[in-house]
Amino acid sequence: MTLGSDKWTEKYRPKSLVEVTGNEKAVAELRAWAAASPKTKKAVILHGPPGCGKTSAAYALASEMDWEVIELNASDQRNEAIIKSIVGRASSSSTFSRRTRLIILDEADNLYGKEDRGGTRAITEVVKSSAQPVVLIANDLYRLSRALQRNCKVIRFQRLRPERILRVLREISIQEGIEIDERVLRILAYNANGDLRSAINDLQALSISSERIYEEDIVTGARDVELSIFDVLKKIYTPGTDLQDAITSLYSLDKTPEEIINWLYENLPLMDPHGLLHALRYLGRADIFLGRTRNSDNYKFWRYASSIMACGVSSAIRHRYFRFKSPWQRGVSEPVMDDIARKISEYCNVSQSYAKYYMIPFMRLFFRDRAKAVRLTRSLRLDVPQIAFLTGGDAKLAEEIHQASFTVETVEMPGMTEDVKMSEPEDRSSRQRSLADFLS
Repeated sequence: MTLGSDKWTEKYRPKSLVEVTGNEKAVAELRAWAAASPKTKKAVILHGPPGCGKTSAAYALASEMDWEVIELNASDQRNEAIIKSIVGRASSSSTFSRRTRLIILDEADNLYGKEDRGGTRAITEVVKSSAQPVVLIANDLYRLSRALQRNCKVIRFQRLRPERILRVLREISIQEGIEIDERVLRILAYNANGDLRSAINDLQALSISSERIYEEDIVTGARDVELSIFDVLKKIYTPGTDLQDAITSLYSLDKTPEEIINWLYENLPLMDPHGLLHALRYLGRADIFLGRTRNSDNYKFWRYASSIMACGVSSAIRHRYFRFKSPWQRGVSEPVMDDIARKISEYCNVSQSYAKYYMIPFMRLFFRDRAKAVRLTRSLRLDVPQIAFLTGGDAKLAEEIHQASFTVETVEMPGMTEDVKMSEPEDRSSRQRSLADFLS
């Protein structure tokens, strides 16, 4: 049995993409990107859970293509100056041998704190201007900025199945001459929860402690699977969920409450107005505690904010929801929402922020009623794309509502006197209209 000091994860790292275990679709996408990179996007984001082969695939690609590698990982400082000095210079220059240089930024989603200040902005600039291929590796795609994602090809790696891990462990055992029961290998493979790197480390640790490995030698239990934001959202948005479990799961996330409140707000379903108002009320209370945290630097308020937002939203849910989206990936609808909020702000004399986060959700509900949709369209002078946004993307219905709004001679809005009509815009009331006045 070989008991060298080298880590087996490095010793048995794949030398080509063909040797990468699992994720065949992702590997094929990576190979296609490498072949086309001079003509398309120069950077690619490999994202997925730990130990699923992202970094190995990047190095295997470099080996297969005979590319030189420059890596910057989480142990290095990665602030703006360092990234521009090291990565920027490497991405814009060529080697003496004219070999392609692959730039790998590992744990790209872990740029934070004073040490990494400006790092994300610098990486985005490098990606846009790079003359060399760049690979960004991340566990959590949603911690990368939208600007960075737009300038990269995004490839997802999935957690490995136990059978795949078992095959690798069996091969390593043969190569190392380890006497080990097949059942032990299976336990290690299933305990790894899709993390091949951890399974190999466990096997190496066992091989050092015993000449022959039996089931009773295993002391490692099943690894905890890190909950994703989507797992936690499923708990919160399931009626009758265990609130304590939901709160505990929320605490375990590698996200701040200021990030989480955006996720919860963005994924509020179109429920009845009473339920929606209930959820928004509690998100508003949670936001008060977040403000106190910012003002006082007392982070104990984060815990209160998390509890309030989880319990408040969960108690308003009446039906299960599973289709969730990132608050930072709203695409073309974001400018449209801002335009609608501006029009509401001018008409109701409220802030654009209030209009966007507290009034537009109710407008989506009221646009299910054609008569109310026509009235609101004329009141705010909405155009077809804005109406389509509020009707859930139904362009034909939006056009009909837009046309119908011109056939109304005068429209009396709730809270308006008889002589204040939308046919006379110069007579708009200057008082602030309440949410109930505007939408009832």
